[in-house]
Amino acid sequence: MRKAAVYHFTNHSEIRPKVYKDQLTALETYAFSLGYDSVDIFCDMSLKVCEHAEFKRFFSCSDQYDALIVKSFYHISRNTGKLIESMRALQEKGLSVYSPEDGIFTWEIVPLTAPLRVVTYTILHGTPNEMKEILPVRNDILRLFTEKKTRWTIADQYYDKTLYQRHGEQTRLSELVANKERYDLLLVHKLNDINWHTARFLKVRNELRLDIYSLQEGYLKYRKENPD
Repeated sequence: MRKAAVYHFTNHSEIRPKVYKDQLTALETYAFSLGYDSVDIFCDMSLKVCEHAEFKRFFSCSDQYDALIVKSFYHISRNTGKLIESMRALQEKGLSVYSPEDGIFTWEIVPLTAPLRVVTYTILHGTPNEMKEILPVRNDILRLFTEKKTRWTIADQYYDKTLYQRHGEQTRLSELVANKERYDLLLVHKLNDINWHTARFLKVRNELRLDIYSLQEGYLKYRKENPD
């Protein structure tokens, strides 16, 4: 028997209870459609992470499950770096993680010998002088990795200068997304460079529809469908 857990959080438990109950029913149905025979529900009635006791309870007994189903991956963590840590921990336990909005995260072996067209992206924080010194170094690291370790060809290199990665500040990243058809893969130093906020990171990922290789976190395959 294949067993899945559904996790969700809401702040509408008293104001509009039907909304979150319908969402839980939809997630349960989605889990069954993926071939899971049994589904347990975990739901927190607060948006505050410090009050997510049900998520902690799920994590403590996650060995009992084959998969985790969430509405969107930001329900696991709103911080991209922490999301990736949780995803990796669940994968190491043998769980698949699915979202009807965001598909599936799969960490796979990086295709170093494939002749891919690569675009790189980095983001710079600090004073103009510091940025001027750091940018060539960060781009050189990405180029050196590509030249020494792969058969990839770097087609373009993009970067943004920003303090907080607020909406609208990453204009060069928007240009990269607009030119996505030119590339096979996005190469970054770390996934947080795309955006530290999970919802914004996912928005870019879903718009790009490209595989992403992070020097820090590994090869994130883009999949919307169930690979099984």
